[in-house]
Amino acid sequence: MILSTAERSYLYDSLVQTPPIRPDSRSEHQFRPLEAKTSFLPSSNGSARIRLMDGSECIVSVKAKVVRASQETNLLECDVDVSGHRDDSNFVANLKFNLTNILSQNFPKEVLKLTSKYSFKLFLDCLVISHSSYPLSLLSLTSYLALKTTRLPLLVSDVDDAEVEEQPTFSDDWTNSRLMADLGETTFQPPIFITLGVVGNNLLFDPSTEEEQVLENGLILSWYDGKVISPASNINLASNSNNSNFKGMNAKLIVNSLALVKKYGGAIVHALDTLIEQDDDNDGRVF
Repeated sequence: MILSTAERSYLYDSLVQTPPIRPDSRSEHQFRPLEAKTSFLPSSNGSARIRLMDGSECIVSVKAKVVRASQETNLLECDVDVSGHRDDSNFVANLKFNLTNILSQNFPKEVLKLTSKYSFKLFLDCLVISHSSYPLSLLSLTSYLALKTTRLPLLVSDVDDAEVEEQPTFSDDWTNSRLMADLGETTFQPPIFITLGVVGNNLLFDPSTEEEQVLENGLILSWYDGKVISPASNINLASNSNNSNFKGMNAKLIVNSLALVKKYGGAIVHALDTLIEQDDDNDGRVF
């Protein structure tokens, strides 16, 4: 919904207060409530679906394919579709680039290795069914849940195939499969993006579509392995309206944003892990 001039002025004055008064009564560091379902696509190795309180919705499916490691330069491939946007649009291309970049640079490729010749290759198919605010965080959180619940079949053939042309064979019993997140030396926690809105001297986690229209700037920060990582970038989040408030940003706010994400990033990941633990019946219901 596009706000009128009077509505923008009222909302802006509310958000620059100390503490800010958000339309939905959230605190600065609070995300919008969401509903999630994991492992509901029977033909996928991993899957997740998230719906936010404003109706935004995203589905991510993870599929694994056996490939010759010598013929693949990248063992992780992402594809992003956004309802209402062309696949070749800059909007979709930027989302796909950011998601592919952060996952490729922070993924333990060793967990995909099968033998001296063969590896698994993962394909992430991401579909944003609907969105009102900038959907990168929504994509990222859904991808986190899908990757954390991805299962890979148990290899039963010889792992040393350097001298033979043996194709890998796997157990037919899916109960022998293992969670990909548990295959490495430590449990894999996929990286996530956290979106912050800048208004006055305040930083707002996960700004809504109404808040995006009065923000003075936007930040996208990345969290992985218990710390803030690169990339970190600023962005005009109000892509669907003319935001006349958009301006430069005080460098002090960048430092403050890093401190906030460092403070609350672990809690966000813990909340996602709790969602997975609570959704362990895998009965096929989406919500």
